[in-house]
Amino acid sequence: MLLLECGLVRPTTSGFFTLLPLARRALDKLENLIKTCIESSGAQRLSLPALTSAGLWAKTGRLENAAAELLTLEDRHNKKYLLAPTYEEAIAELLSDLKPISYKQLPIILYQISNKYRDELRPKHGLLRAREFSMLDAYGAHASSDCALQVYGRMATAYEHLFRALHLKVHKVEAPSGDMGGSFSHEWQLAATSGEDQIKVCPSCSHAALLNDEGTRCQSCGKDAEILQSIEVGHTFILGTKYSEALEATYCPPSGPPLPIIMSCYGIGITRLLAASLEALSTEKALRWPKAIAPYSAIIIGPKEGSKEWNDHGMDQVKLVYDALNSVPALRSDVLVDDRHGLTIGKRLLMADKMGYPIVIACGKESSSNPPRYEVTIDGATQLCTAQELVQILSDKYAHLEYCT
Repeated sequence: MLLLECGLVRPTTSGFFTLLPLARRALDKLENLIKTCIESSGAQRLSLPALTSAGLWAKTGRLENAAAELLTLEDRHNKKYLLAPTYEEAIAELLSDLKPISYKQLPIILYQISNKYRDELRPKHGLLRAREFSMLDAYGAHASSDCALQVYGRMATAYEHLFRALHLKVHKVEAPSGDMGGSFSHEWQLAATSGEDQIKVCPSCSHAALLNDEGTRCQSCGKDAEILQSIEVGHTFILGTKYSEALEATYCPPSGPPLPIIMSCYGIGITRLLAASLEALSTEKALRWPKAIAPYSAIIIGPKEGSKEWNDHGMDQVKLVYDALNSVPALRSDVLVDDRHGLTIGKRLLMADKMGYPIVIACGKESSSNPPRYEVTIDGATQLCTAQELVQILSDKYAHLEYCT
């Protein structure tokens, strides 16, 4: 509801949303952060067509099993396609087309960030369960199970770096592989009271697992675990040879005939993660963002037009504050000026709080003093400071940003 009230998204039809500029800006930040984290593991980006031949899914047996959730169409030649929700078949076909692949060329990790489609029976909870969604999907190609496990570990570390950079407590839990197949998988669950899933987390040893019928005791230490509502924001799999065998994606070993490539895959629902992070952090009345993906890091609220403060500290002086904040490297091009000067400062402060900007600078009564001082709110704490003091505070605060390395 807050996403609608704050002008971030607009529904078009059931399960489809238009992302308005502020939401698109936040999503761009999140995509860039994910890109940095995933590429730190050695992944290389590619782009696959939105349409996948239905024949590929028929070969792997998934066309019939997943038919209810697939959005399908035919071209003028009566060839059947689907708007892919995931791309295991397309990647396996690509690897097959590239053969012969030598074992020396493996492992390979390929990823894309694109919109995916799923014909949800009952789309609900806005971006959390939509029919169109932005998603990272990455795929590993390996010559051995040991290699697949090593890459899986690297990718899991990249996930951990991502969630740490977002300051989100996301739990890695063992999960069934389901229709995807493979030897094992993990879900990445973000604790949130509005979540549809449930996990049990041990307060003693921090072990987390999906809630099942076996009780609430921790499997690792035997102590009672805490039950939490949660939202799945990622899923990772060791797929084995299910897709490579069906689509003849092979590699050449040191000796002997070609063998099926062992595959792994890694997904992060990006629009889902954006919405889930807001569900986890926000209050009923105000959005709260992971600082790394807030649409803007700072907003400046100038005086009300026609007031004494406006006469003493008009747009020219507001622009000087804007320029000062942009001198902080971490805030460059990430500062917004609320130029609705016909509204009171108080009303705009309420709007800024509802939107959840991490830093709010108000040009109140003290902006008429010499030198001007500003009401600066950071992480809920407000203080008065000059522009020079503000630059120093923010330079210190953002001097040690955590990146995915």
